Amino acid sequence: MSIRPPPGPGYDKTLILFLLACTLFSGPLLSWWTSSDSPWYIPYLIWLLVILFGALLQRRTPDDP
Repeated sequence: MSIRPPPGPGYDKTLILFLLACTLFSGPLLSWWTSSDSPWYIPYLIWLLVILFGALLQRRTPDDP
């Protein structure tokens, strides 16, 4: 029976991603996103960047359990 290691820096990475998403969606980017002359794909592009950044933060190396 294996014992799981205590949560480490993964919690910090998730918190950083959450704060980045809050900053993106509450700042000047929000006004740019909601302007009438912005392309239709801007919200999807913003979410794609947030998801990719989260995937990079949670990526594991081959020697991780």
